[in-house]
Amino acid sequence: MSGRTMTLDLASVRESVAEIVVEELELEEGELSPEGDFAEEYDGDSLALITVVARIEKELGVKVPSEALAELTNLRLLSEAVVRYAEDSGA
Repeated sequence: MSGRTMTLDLASVRESVAEIVVEELELEEGELSPEGDFAEEYDGDSLALITVVARIEKELGVKVPSEALAELTNLRLLSEAVVRYAEDSGA
């Protein structure tokens, strides 16, 4: 859907981001927690996280700057960042 305007609320963003993270880190359903560290607890490497962010941009239309990636270490932080960057960009 190009040209759509949508309001991103944290709960729906967290659900969408969680689906992407589970797929890209090859986790079991229910294994991902809001505070679980992508690298330490789920063995997510930098390439997997770049892929996660690329899918977020493609599927949710929100660009997360690459310089922010080092700080986005878990689902809660990544979801909050997606909402923040969506608001900043007017998505």
